[in-house]
Amino acid sequence: MKGVIDRIVDSKWAVILVGEEEVEHNVPIDKLPADSREGSIVEVELLNGTIVNVINLPNETAIQQAQITDKMNLLKSRKRSNFKRN
Repeated sequence: MKGVIDRIVDSKWAVILVGEEEVEHNVPIDKLPADSREGSIVEVELLNGTIVNVINLPNETAIQQAQITDKMNLLKSRKRSNFKRN
C-alpha cells in the first residue's frame, strides 16, 4: 500500500499515513530508508496491521511536489491572493 511520511516526532518516530483513509502508523525512524523525509511517498508492507517494510518512491514524491508547487504558483498569481509575497 502507498503512504506518505506525515511527520517525524522527537527524531525517533515517523508518522506514516497509509491508504486512502490515511490510517496513521508510527514507525521507528531507523526502519525508514536513509533518503526518507517528511512528505516522502512510500510503499509500505503491512503484516497484521503493522508496517514491516518501507520503500521510498522518489519519482512519485517528485511528481506530487511539482503539483503542489504548480498549485501554489497559481494561487500566488491571482489578483487577490493571500499567498503573494512582496
